[in-house]
Amino acid sequence: MFNKLKKGAGVFFSLLLVLILLPCSVVYAEETTTDSYPMQYLEITVPDYYAHVTVNTKDSDIAWTEVNVTDPSTMKTGFKNSGIYAMYVNKNTNSSIYLAGISNEETLKVFDITKYSDEEIIEYGKTWVPTENVKSCNVTAYKHPQMNMFKMEIAYEGENEDKQIVYATIVNGMILEFSMDTTTRIGALRDDILQELIGGVHMTKMMTYDEYAASVRKTWLTIGCFFGAGILLMVIFFVVNKITQKKRKLRVNAVSENLLSFRKRKQAGEVDTQKVLYEIETDYNKELVQSYSTYNSWLRNGKRDFVMALIYVLVVGYAVYLGSKLMLIIGVAAALIILYIKYSGCEKYTDNLIKRYDLKKKKSVTATYRFYDEYFTMSGIESISEYIYKQVFKVANYKGYMLLYISEESALVIDVEKVPEENRIDFIRMILEKSRI
Repeated sequence: MFNKLKKGAGVFFSLLLVLILLPCSVVYAEETTTDSYPMQYLEITVPDYYAHVTVNTKDSDIAWTEVNVTDPSTMKTGFKNSGIYAMYVNKNTNSSIYLAGISNEETLKVFDITKYSDEEIIEYGKTWVPTENVKSCNVTAYKHPQMNMFKMEIAYEGENEDKQIVYATIVNGMILEFSMDTTTRIGALRDDILQELIGGVHMTKMMTYDEYAASVRKTWLTIGCFFGAGILLMVIFFVVNKITQKKRKLRVNAVSENLLSFRKRKQAGEVDTQKVLYEIETDYNKELVQSYSTYNSWLRNGKRDFVMALIYVLVVGYAVYLGSKLMLIIGVAAALIILYIKYSGCEKYTDNLIKRYDLKKKKSVTATYRFYDEYFTMSGIESISEYIYKQVFKVANYKGYMLLYISEESALVIDVEKVPEENRIDFIRMILEKSRI
């Protein structure tokens, strides 16, 4: 393993490399598999007699057994300390090959050596030769089908006389390397096995520095737009909420004044209590209860829920954009929990209404609504209730029912189908006009 990479200040691109996604495997051809590393635009086509693990492979994954590793946790720690993404093992020879890389200020400055001449790539490769405990190192050029690479054959000092073979290049602003050594090898040190794996390596996109810089600008612009949109939505939500609270307070005061005035005038005999404009009977059955509960639980605050859902999707979407699978899992789990809570709340509310109106024993109970010029009453399912129109702060229609909300969460349900068709529009218009403040 190329264990002494040049040190340099980490930059944005290196963070991207640390957050690498698990390589996804797809069938490439019979008896071969292609492993994709999206952040590096890197793909490796390998024969089916190769097994591999990554820094993100779970400790319990059977893949660790296939690569003959008994302590995955310790191995992954070593991977992370050395900048290794993955380990490939040829199951026929037990030879282990390490895929590693790093991006820092130096690699971003050089950015691409794949078009260097043999002499240039050898001279550059010499700058990456480890400086500690090295007995000898031979640097040569290697002609990869898609790019030039430098090859290092390193012999280390010490009684074990460890050796290492490294094939490396700098592409897309990072140093990409494949290595095999005798320190941690499982099988023999085989240069031909290394070349076999490297032969299946190809980049799906080879960027110029200008393309990379444009990509970074686009990324930051995306981040800025995301946070800007999120902040804007939060501000809009806050302002709308403040306006709504103010209107609600004004309405409560207005309703109190109207209700007090109405009661005084009714007590004085100044309110018409004889002429009934509309009389509507509504059967409170399970169908009505289910429709009312569904609207009350899922649709009553549709605009607010939409805004909150949009903010939620933006937050989770941004985390996924950055490659956080954990955030995606948490986000999906949280969404399912929220939906379950709303669903179970709707079911519980429905059951409570069924018990309240004793609909398990009865097919239905009938509520009678009488609408007068200044007020309306409801009787039949409870004691007679009396309301002035101004107490209705929201009117909704759902599945043929009119819902007159007299509080934030409670509504009177009216079967508008019981109103003669020729009078139905006039009835609805009357409710809307008289409830308006």
